[in-house]
Amino acid sequence: MPGADTETGIRIGVAQVGVDRTDVAANVDRVVDTLREGAATGQRLVVFPECVLTGYLLGSRAETHAAAISAGDPRIGRIVDACREYSTHAVVGLLEEADGRVHNTALVLGPTGIIGRYRKQHLPYLGADRFVDPGTDAAPRVVDTPFGRVGVMICFDLRFPESARELGLQGADVIAMPTNWPEGADILADHMVRVRALENLVHLAVADRADSESGTRFIGRSQIIAPSGTVLVDAGEKEGLFGAAIDVRESRTKRLIIKPGEFELPVFSGRRPEMYGEITRPVNPDR
Repeated sequence: MPGADTETGIRIGVAQVGVDRTDVAANVDRVVDTLREGAATGQRLVVFPECVLTGYLLGSRAETHAAAISAGDPRIGRIVDACREYSTHAVVGLLEEADGRVHNTALVLGPTGIIGRYRKQHLPYLGADRFVDPGTDAAPRVVDTPFGRVGVMICFDLRFPESARELGLQGADVIAMPTNWPEGADILADHMVRVRALENLVHLAVADRADSESGTRFIGRSQIIAPSGTVLVDAGEKEGLFGAAIDVRESRTKRLIIKPGEFELPVFSGRRPEMYGEITRPVNPDR
């Protein structure tokens, strides 16, 4: 309910909405309408699917570049205006044109404008990701908001535990993950998202589509997951906006105390980075 937040307890949402690959303006309208719906139930953050503004399953580099828009596009401004009007924040996916390059990007938008930008770092050989440039920005991927710290990763990043761990180490209270899970990705929805939340003791908010594009069906299964690995919301295959109440304090406790002084799990402070050198060695393309 609006006004029902406490200092650390908020409502967040995941938007399982469809995408019109030929009409960015219509996609923006859908995002704005969804933010209005979320505001009616007091949602402070709404996560939207990967490339929700532009579509994803493009067939060539030329198509991908033609579909891309810049972060300064006035249509992005409409979403910022909605965030301001409804006192909320949004994580919105798009194909972003920047300095002649195209990135698979998620913007964190709020009442003051663009407060965060993440360009997908791990690219599968699928859809527009075959033709975009990988993100290389080493800047922190976690941004401060009035209700907590939001980190961002996108779809295929989920398969790389280092990606979510980096966000956890940067202090994310919520990891927002726009995705486009096609048919066959159920194991990710059933298991991997819960593992990423649990191993990093962080809330995970995953937004997928439940429609089709270019003959490919997306499975839905948008979810909000607690740091315990408990699934708070699973949208199934229905389109709509799905929300849950979370307490960001649960993401800030990285030491699990089962029995004080006898059974404690120092999940973050017990790490041994000096033993993990192989993780950061240059990639061998043959492996």
